[in-house]
Amino acid sequence: MKIAIASDHAGYVLRKKLVEKLSEEYVVIDFGCFSEDSCDYPDYAVKVAEAVQKKDVDCGILLCATGIGMSIVANKFKGIRAGVCFSDETARLISEHNFVNVICIPSRIKLCDKEISFDMVYNWVKIWLSTANSNEQRHIRRIEKISLIEKQNFR
Repeated sequence: MKIAIASDHAGYVLRKKLVEKLSEEYVVIDFGCFSEDSCDYPDYAVKVAEAVQKKDVDCGILLCATGIGMSIVANKFKGIRAGVCFSDETARLISEHNFVNVICIPSRIKLCDKEISFDMVYNWVKIWLSTANSNEQRHIRRIEKISLIEKQNFR
């Protein structure tokens, strides 16, 4: 499996650790950023979304302070379904129900007063990667509707 990954400065430290760990099992294409100097998250979300859209990679991982900015940018690309993940359950559901091909991960928010740790993030990614898309018709029907909306609105 080939994975594209990128972050802004807020996700820099977590991304570096993820690249190192994921590279033990997968081909990982790291699109940066390459320091903790302030940068603009759209510049990096575009790189991952384009790689997934062109099928240069199988899926993408994006990290920023909340995961939300990255997901907004990635979802501007036809064929990209980016979702924010913040728990084991959302990691499973964004794959199983939403067929997400780009996972967006927060790096600076607290969850129930707990800092997001590398172990949490790595676990979310592993759950997402190992969870199959549902074969249930209700989920397939919803994804087909999303594809139709995309077809109507991306010209």
